[in-house]
Amino acid sequence: MHARWLVFLQRFSFTIRHKPGVENKVADALSRKAALLTQMQTELVGLEYVKELYEEDADFCSIWKQCQDSQLPAGYSLIQGFLFKQNLLCVPASSWRLHLIREVHGGGLAAHLGRDNTIHQVQARFFRPRICRDTIRFVESCTICQTYKGGAQNTGLYMPLPVPNSIWEDLSMDFVLGLPRTRRGNDSIMVVVDRFSKMSHFISCEKTSNAMNIANLFFNEVVRLHGLPRSITSDRDVKFVSHFWREVWKRLGTELRFSSAYHPQSDGQTEEVNRTLGNMLRCLVQEQPKQWEDVLSRAEFPYNAMTNRSTGKPPFEIVYTKTPNTAVDISILPKWTSPAASKFTEDYSSMLQEIRQQLIDSNYRYKTAADTRRREKLFQVGDLVMVRLRRERFPGWNLFQVSTAQAWSCSNSCQNQ
Repeated sequence: MHARWLVFLQRFSFTIRHKPGVENKVADALSRKAALLTQMQTELVGLEYVKELYEEDADFCSIWKQCQDSQLPAGYSLIQGFLFKQNLLCVPASSWRLHLIREVHGGGLAAHLGRDNTIHQVQARFFRPRICRDTIRFVESCTICQTYKGGAQNTGLYMPLPVPNSIWEDLSMDFVLGLPRTRRGNDSIMVVVDRFSKMSHFISCEKTSNAMNIANLFFNEVVRLHGLPRSITSDRDVKFVSHFWREVWKRLGTELRFSSAYHPQSDGQTEEVNRTLGNMLRCLVQEQPKQWEDVLSRAEFPYNAMTNRSTGKPPFEIVYTKTPNTAVDISILPKWTSPAASKFTEDYSSMLQEIRQQLIDSNYRYKTAADTRRREKLFQVGDLVMVRLRRERFPGWNLFQVSTAQAWSCSNSCQNQ
């Protein structure tokens, strides 16, 4: 290999001349090897001063003296003047404690990992009292993490939406996007869910439909069957926050409720319906994805006929007082009148109260299970908080001071996030 390069270079006329690093604007890593080694050596030399701090350190002075007298405590050892507990370097009280955490969390070979990963890496190399507490405080106060990382945290307790009082009065809406375009030109599904009975309507539409088209679909497919709702919960889609949509429902007396930005859990019910609908459509269309609009009604019927986990009853039974007939009911089972069904129809109002109580109990169970992994976070008037804004408008996070009017809303917002 060297001989080949030698023969190749002999074809040119050149001289080898040293070029100082200041003039060498295109220096590669190999030409800087000596400078890198010198820098690394300079940085590592600072650890030598740690040896002088053991003797007067409040945490390790007694152990240090025992090691000097060759009386090694259990688990401790003295290696080249450094105190170790097993294979962990003991760090005395000094600026080195914060410097080592900073290096592990955001140094040249680190990438601002999360709290748990930083704690694991620090505890795998160093030992000192309260190392876990100090690491958590450093990571939580890291400005880079707060500026460029997402806002998903386990702060704030689970805050479910208020339980409705009756059927088809409080609704939630969302869209399923990204579907193959059908022969009718539709590529999206508008999902409307009754928050009391959990009954859903799946309405095909176009992604480019404006607020007027969506309002027409809503009146044709939902209002004509169930009447006007008292409230509609949705995300902050451009269709739902438009002036036309707000003005229509304002004139009709319907309250519009919008979920918090970057927090889909506020309307988690509709998100769960979207996932279930996607699974059903994939099973129905199989190898013909463009026919999803033809089987949409076939997906809506079994969804409303199956037992809901929160209410314990099918949505059809709550709305229409009985479950719908299927092919099995008509062709196999004989027609007969059930006394229990008659009594159920008479006690319909009491059944609604029972369903509402089941929803309250279900929300309480979800809240209890979710709060075991979350922590409460409250703000006081005058606290500084980092508020997440839309990326296309204001990149990153922005620092705001909580005012008297904002303190309560910020606390609730963090609880929902």
